Amino acid sequence: MTIELTTGAERPGEDIRDIALSLIDVPEGRRALDPDWVATLAAEFKIAPQRTAIDLLQVGERYQLVTGGHRFAAKVLAEHVSIRAVIWQARDFAHHAQIKLVEIAENFMRRELSVLDRAFDVAAWRDVYETVQGAVKRGGDRRSKSKLQLATLIDDDTLRMVSEQFATTFTVEAQRALGLSRDAVFRLLKIARIGEGNRQRISLLPIANNQSELLALQGHPAPRQSAIIDRLLDGAASVADAIAIIDDKPPMPVMAKWEKVSETFSRLPASDQANFFSLHEDAILQWVASRKG
Repeated sequence: MTIELTTGAERPGEDIRDIALSLIDVPEGRRALDPDWVATLAAEFKIAPQRTAIDLLQVGERYQLVTGGHRFAAKVLAEHVSIRAVIWQARDFAHHAQIKLVEIAENFMRRELSVLDRAFDVAAWRDVYETVQGAVKRGGDRRSKSKLQLATLIDDDTLRMVSEQFATTFTVEAQRALGLSRDAVFRLLKIARIGEGNRQRISLLPIANNQSELLALQGHPAPRQSAIIDRLLDGAASVADAIAIIDDKPPMPVMAKWEKVSETFSRLPASDQANFFSLHEDAILQWVASRKG
C-alpha cells in the first residue's frame, strides 16, 4: 500500500523532469517538517516510485522548492539522487507573490495544518493581498471598537481594516470551510507575530495546535517569548507554567470547566444572562426540583 498523499497532479503539457537533489534550494521561512512523516515517505520511496511530482522554480542553473517539502526531504533521507518535479519559469508567474500563493494554497487546504502553521500561512496570504491591493492606511476611531476587537487587535486600526478586507475576499461558504472569518483572521495574524525563529522552535510541540496558548505566548515581548519556549522545551505543560518557573512563583491553579463557564457568565450583561437561563431552562428547573426534594 502506498501512502504518498499530495494535493498536486501532473497535467499534460507541463515541463516534468527528474532533477538532481543537489541542485534544489529550499527557501527560508517554510513550515517545519514532521520528521515522522518524512521517515514514512522515505521508507515508501525505497520500495515504490514517486507518484506525484513536486513543484520547482528554475533560477538560472538551480531550482527553488515551491511545493513538496516533505517529499524532497524524504528523497534526501532515502539517499536518492533525484526527484520528479514540475518545472516552472519566472514568466509563469505574474510576480513573486504568486509563487508564494502556490505553496500557501497547497498547505492551507490540508487538514493536518496546525494552528501555528495556519497563522503563518494567513499572514503570508495577507502579505500577498496587500502586494496586489496596496497597504491599508491607518484610520478610524479607536473608541468605537468592540471588546472582541480590542482583545484581538495588534496594530489597532490597520490590522482591523486589513483583516476585514481580507476576510471579505472569501465567500461566506469559504469562510466557514477555511475558518477565515474576520475575528479568526484577527487571532491568526496576532499569532503570526510570534516570529519565524520562535515558530520553528515550537512547531512540533503541543502548543503549535493550541490557539489560546499561542495567543498567550504572543502577548509577551520577544526575549520573554524565547525564555518561555525554553521552559516548554524542558517540559513545562503550559505558557502559564513556564512563566511560573521563570518568575519563581507557584503555578496558576487550573480551572474546572464549570468554573470557566461561571466566570464568563458573571461578566455577561443581564440580557445575555436571561438568554442563557432560557436556553437551559429545563436543566435549571430540574436542578431546582432536586434541591426541594
